[in-house]
This record gives sequence, structure tokens and C-alpha cells, in this order.
Amino acid sequence: MSTVKKATPDALHIEVTSDKVRDYADEPFFVKKADKAKEFLRRHPIPELYLKK
Repeated sequence: MSTVKKATPDALHIEVTSDKVRDYADEPFFVKKADKAKEFLRRHPIPELYLKK
């Protein structure tokens, strides 16, 4: 588990990358949102015209 700090070329921003990120997959709020999204897509499928083949 490491944290890496990198400065961008313009040195105005510092980017921090970390392996210590919380997993929100089991949070009730996000589970409910995902279920609603799946139900919406089941009722209103994406037209074949917009899907890549």
C-alpha cells in the first residue's frame, strides 16, 4: 500500500495516487442507485444504432 505524489509539468498541481481507497460497492445508497439504473435500462433499452459492434 503506497502513496505516490507527482507534480505536473506546470508545477501548479500535485497529483496524489493511493492504494488505500475505500470500496463503496456494498453501501446501501450505491446499491439502490445501481438497482434503479438496471431497472431503467431494462425498461428503456439503448437502441442498437448507438451500440458499437
